[in-house]
Amino acid sequence: MLRRIQAWDDRMLMQFARRHTPFMNKLMILITTSGDNGYIWFALTVPFLLMNRFRLLGFTILAALGIASLSGEIIIKHIVKRIRPCNKAFEEYLLIENPPHYSFPSGHTTASFAVAAVMAAVCPVWCGSVVIYAFLIAFSRLYLLVHYPTDVLCGMIIGTVCGLIAIPVAQSIPLFSFQIG
Repeated sequence: MLRRIQAWDDRMLMQFARRHTPFMNKLMILITTSGDNGYIWFALTVPFLLMNRFRLLGFTILAALGIASLSGEIIIKHIVKRIRPCNKAFEEYLLIENPPHYSFPSGHTTASFAVAAVMAAVCPVWCGSVVIYAFLIAFSRLYLLVHYPTDVLCGMIIGTVCGLIAIPVAQSIPLFSFQIG
């Protein structure tokens, strides 16, 4: 079963590698770089933290990012220890610096979907652009061949769960348990 999944992952990535174009290369590098270390999501959070009305939302996003990082980057990656595709046969197609950590799950995707889940649950009016950007970041990780499709799919699931867990966690902290808008 694992061999079949790996074979599917490899086939899918070769499809991405064959479709690289100069414009898409630049665009995907820009999008994935914005997701490095959650920069785009922290930038999104700052205005919320500065407004009393939305401060709980800001802290909920931070909680989601923390839970996602702990579960994906610190726990799951070090249990699974999956080697990145760019460390194998895809190295000649690599457009960005080879990431130093394990592949499964995609940290960029996990963080992005944690934020998207919070926004969808707490602030559905604003969630559309966040969800679209989360998908773009996930796609960029595939396009740039630094993750397998299953890394990204599982990152979506794990991130969504982390985001949904963060909502009651943030609301249970008395300092931040006031209503949004």
